[in-house]
Amino acid sequence: MDGSEKHFDIALLGEAMVGFNQTEQAGGKLYLQGFGGDTSNFAIAAARQSAKFAYVSALGDDPYGRMLRALWGEEAVDHAGVRVNPDAYTAVYFVTHDGQGHHFQFFRQGSAASRMRPADLPRGILERSRVLHVSGISLAISQTACDTAFEAAAIARRAGAKISFDTNLR
Repeated sequence: MDGSEKHFDIALLGEAMVGFNQTEQAGGKLYLQGFGGDTSNFAIAAARQSAKFAYVSALGDDPYGRMLRALWGEEAVDHAGVRVNPDAYTAVYFVTHDGQGHHFQFFRQGSAASRMRPADLPRGILERSRVLHVSGISLAISQTACDTAFEAAAIARRAGAKISFDTNLR
């Protein structure tokens, strides 16, 4: 398949999360809800630049997964490649602040994204993309997510795509 037959500029594979950031209100007991996940952030930036892309991930069948889908709908993020796992939850994280800076606490072990499996991949999306972008986080959240990322890369490479890798070293 040559580049002219590709439908997507980029396929992004990774973990989206809902975040809660501590505020100074009520003695630090109030949190501002937001969104995170490096690949989800990338997907939103790509949508804002009118790139043709697809997001591949997994969410729980819960309020947080629905919040992310609503966000992606508002941002015109193509999320047809995001599965819903009714037996898992959508990952969340909390950010707290003190004199030493800000601190992250992640709740992702057993999340839908951490349970992604190679058999769940939307092969057609990967095969029709010029580039597959994967984050190091996807390799680190679980062995099955790591296996899924490597299989996605193999599928994309066989179809002639380039692989983009974000180490997530910030």
